[in-house]
Amino acid sequence: MKALILAGGSGTRLRPLTCTRSKQLLPLASSTLIGYMLDRLHDAGISEVILAIGPGLDDLQESLGDGSNYSITLHYSLETQPLGTAGAIKHAEQHFRKDQSFLALNGDIVSNINYTQLIQFHEQQQAIATIALYRVEDPSRFGVVEIDSERRIHNFVEKPDPRHAPSNLINAGCYVLENTVLEHIPASQEVSIEREVFPALCKSTKVFGWEHHGIWVDTGTPESFLKAQQALVTETAQIPLIGAKTKIAPSAIIGKNVTIGKRARIGPNAHINDAVLFDDVIIGAGVTIEQSIIGQGAVIGKDLQLKKHVIVGDGAIIDSGANIPPGALICPQYHVKKGETPPPCFVKNYKSLTV
Repeated sequence: MKALILAGGSGTRLRPLTCTRSKQLLPLASSTLIGYMLDRLHDAGISEVILAIGPGLDDLQESLGDGSNYSITLHYSLETQPLGTAGAIKHAEQHFRKDQSFLALNGDIVSNINYTQLIQFHEQQQAIATIALYRVEDPSRFGVVEIDSERRIHNFVEKPDPRHAPSNLINAGCYVLENTVLEHIPASQEVSIEREVFPALCKSTKVFGWEHHGIWVDTGTPESFLKAQQALVTETAQIPLIGAKTKIAPSAIIGKNVTIGKRARIGPNAHINDAVLFDDVIIGAGVTIEQSIIGQGAVIGKDLQLKKHVIVGDGAIIDSGANIPPGALICPQYHVKKGETPPPCFVKNYKSLTV
């Protein structure tokens, strides 16, 4: 069986981290977001993967190449215009065999879904489509299903009013699809599998749901990106997870849910908790970092307090004495000087600007 990863998103909500790299190349535990997915697919016996990507994601293709570093064969389905989730699947049709089902995955989901069990369930039910499901307290931000005792889905509602949601089982962004599903998707059009294809299929054919009970995090925001890191660090029992050649002062305190990349330098009396530090960061003496993300090569001056979802872009420099409010977004390469409060970083096309 082949797998298709939908990786066309620009990662807008993860800026400034995605100002300088594709979302799928963000560090995740000891790998990257896309690397984690490819490793799990390989472990499930899937040796051929198609990556659906859009314009401006050249670094992703350059980094992954033919997939040999992950012991898989990697193909690319390149979109010249946005096609939506179903449109992207249709666009990759040439890579699938007409007599075989395939796995389709959202590229921004971190989970330990058992692909083998999901595929077996799909085959046992002789389904046209099987949707991995995950139970949440508030389903209103997701696609929600109405399902019967035999696990057949009768209704699929995208982002329902919480008062009228048919259940609290949501679409986990992982599907097994028969090739015939492609017949329900028009070519060269922007089509949503969640809003258009699944609702129609549920009313006309056999669509089943398979519930996942393990790790599941949508990494679309900095808060959820931190949550994904924490889940994987806990899963691997490496608390904290520290990269090679990183040096930490003996008096520094590294708390729970911390990931630190390679070649980092952590100064004396620094306190780091619930945080992710990318490769090559330099953290000064007495710095406190909590619930925040520090981009590659960033330099944080002594005695600073970075708390409550401060996001520092790659290569940024923050001088000691700078004013960094909670939730600050600091652009890549930006130099925040003593006494300065950094300007908001909501840059639509950072690569075309000079900061």
